[in-house]
This record gives sequence, C-alpha cells and structure tokens, in this order.
Amino acid sequence: MARILFTVPPLTGHLNPALAVADALSRQGHEVAWAVHAAQIGDKLPEGSRVYPLDHGDGADPGIAAPQVRGLESVRLFFEDYALPLAERVLAPMEAAVRDFRPQAMVVDHQMPGGALVARKLGIPWVSQVTTSASILKMSPVLDAWVAEQYLGLQRRYLPADLIVERPDFSPHRVIVFSIEALPGDRHARVEAPYAFVGPVRGEGRRQVDFPWDWLRQDRRKLLVSLGTVSRDRDTRFFEVVMEAVAGMPELQAVLVAPEHLAAAAPENVLVRGYVPQTELLRHVDGVICHAGHNTVCEALSCGLPLIVAPIRDDQPVIARQVIDAGAALFVRHGKVTPAAMRSAIGNLLNTPSLAANAQRLSRELLDAPGAPGAAEIILALASAAPLSLKVA
Repeated sequence: MARILFTVPPLTGHLNPALAVADALSRQGHEVAWAVHAAQIGDKLPEGSRVYPLDHGDGADPGIAAPQVRGLESVRLFFEDYALPLAERVLAPMEAAVRDFRPQAMVVDHQMPGGALVARKLGIPWVSQVTTSASILKMSPVLDAWVAEQYLGLQRRYLPADLIVERPDFSPHRVIVFSIEALPGDRHARVEAPYAFVGPVRGEGRRQVDFPWDWLRQDRRKLLVSLGTVSRDRDTRFFEVVMEAVAGMPELQAVLVAPEHLAAAAPENVLVRGYVPQTELLRHVDGVICHAGHNTVCEALSCGLPLIVAPIRDDQPVIARQVIDAGAALFVRHGKVTPAAMRSAIGNLLNTPSLAANAQRLSRELLDAPGAPGAAEIILALASAAPLSLKVA
C-alpha cells in the first residue's frame, strides 16, 4: 500500500477535489495524510484523518483579500497578499511533515507552491492538482513574467540553484486538471506542463449536510444560487437582488447558499442556507446562478444545468467566458445587476432551449471523464514507478 500526502490551501473549493481523490485512495487501502491549515479546514476532513497542521497559531496566517480590485490586478494581489506569504510560512512545517510521514507521492494544489518546493527539495514524486481550467492558461506577457519573478525569489530563499524552475507550481511528473479540454479549448496559450484532464469530482469524500428536502415542490421550477465560500459572506447585495427578483416569480423556488441572517427577509419561495449538499441538490434544480467558480460550474454542467454567471474576481471571468462560449450560460454583472435584469435573465435561462441543449452536451463529456478514480490511478502509478528516496538530512 502506498503513502500519499495531500496539501491544499485553506479554501473549500480546493479541498473538495482532494477529498474525493483521497477517498478513492483510502477505499483501496492506501494510507493518506494531510498537511493543511487545520484550524481553518480541519473540520471538513474525514473523521480520524492523519493531519500535519500548517497553522502558526499567531493569527497571522494569510487570508484571501477582500475583492476590492478585479481582473488581472486581482491576480497580482492574490500572489502578493496570499499565495506567496502562505508559501513562505508553510515551508518549515511542511518539510517536517514530509520527513515524518515519508510519502511515496505528494498531491500538491497548484496554489500551495510551498508543498511543491518541499517535494522538489526532498526528491518526492508529486502531482499538481489544478482546480480550475483558468489556471493553466497564460495571462499576459507582463503578468506571466512578473509571476515567474516572484516564484524565482521564493525558490532562491529555500532551494539550491540547480532545483529552481520557472513555474514551480506545475509538477514535471503530472498536472491533474479537474476539468475537460472542451472548456478551455485551444483559444488561449497554456503553461507548458504534462496535463491530465480528469473532469470534475462528484462530491465524494465531503461531509454530510442536513437539508429540508420536503421544502422543494414538484410543481415549481427550481434554482440554486451560490457565490462559493470565499465571496458568500462579503456582499449580500447580490443575494438581495436575487431574492427581490424571485419574489415576483411565484412559479419558481430558489435555494440561496448565503449568510443565514438573510433568511429573515426571504420571500416564501426562497430558502437561505449557509451550507448545502450541493452535488445532491443539483439533481433537483433546473438552473444555477453562480460566480463562475470552476467547481460549481463543472458540477452544474455535469448535471446538464444551464447557468447564469456573475464573475467577481480571479479566474472567474475566464471561467465565465469559457462556459458562455460553450453556449451553456448567460452573463450578468455581479455588482450592477438589478432585480428587473435578474428576473429577465432567469426567464431566459429557463426558457432558452439552446442553453439546456449545450449544457446537456457538456454533461456527457464531463460524465465520461474519469474523475477522482482516474486521478487516483495517476497518483498510484507515479508512486509505484518511483521508489521512495527521501533526501532526509
């Protein structure tokens, strides 16, 4: 049996695919451990998980910045304020975890470059996990050069010169992308890497969440509205607009994954919940309104559901463009949409046959992808092909 160490940033959207792959490995009897920020996401790991905490406990671990800027500027701030400080702070506890667990392979989220540097330093075979197809695309010559320069500085402070590479966040062994090639297409240049598109995971490994299933009515069409875990609590305006729009559409029901205090103002056909069993709930709705987070988009498309996308920042505009170009989504402006515009968009979403047809087409491709079991096979092949040769001092 193999020993596999996972490391992901403390972000649910990055943890969920890893949970599914880890679940596939554990079911086969392999030993899995986690090097994560336990204070932030430890409660989402399976009970009894072996965890190496990366928390410093000083209250200074980086957090995702508030969305005050958008577009490419938000990418620069993401690196400066989050990804790079996070990488610096995890190097020592990550190296200690690897030396103790002695994994035969590591699964390193591409937004945890600290894990990639440790794997490279200690000679551990590793795969990158990429949770969004936007991350494999080149951005602009200026921004790509700036990112490479930031990574160069990080590596010089930790690695010997002969181990430094331009993009340490992409494994030379395998880069597992939880998407399908049809979404990014060939319209944009990609960072050169050995990609394996495995499609999205399908909810495996996530904790169970209670949900009032009897609230859903068979005689009404239904929507799921989610802005993901990062943006959910920072701006309630979007949810308030949706509630006002849906209040004038009694033939609909909407489930909002939103701050629960909004429930007091919700009309009778809107249910507000802080957390939902999303993959199961998607099988009961007719469309999705979201921020174009990659996981939500792929999970919705897997169920053949058309979307309204309201991208906010980071990779979301890119993902939104991909699914709009694929003919399965409509666009609204997150910060500008009015109740009347939202009501019109919802009407178009539910009554435009081509949107549903294209979503169904993409669903077939997504469901044909190997998903978490396919990712597990790639990891095990790497672990078995490269006997443990940990460079322990």
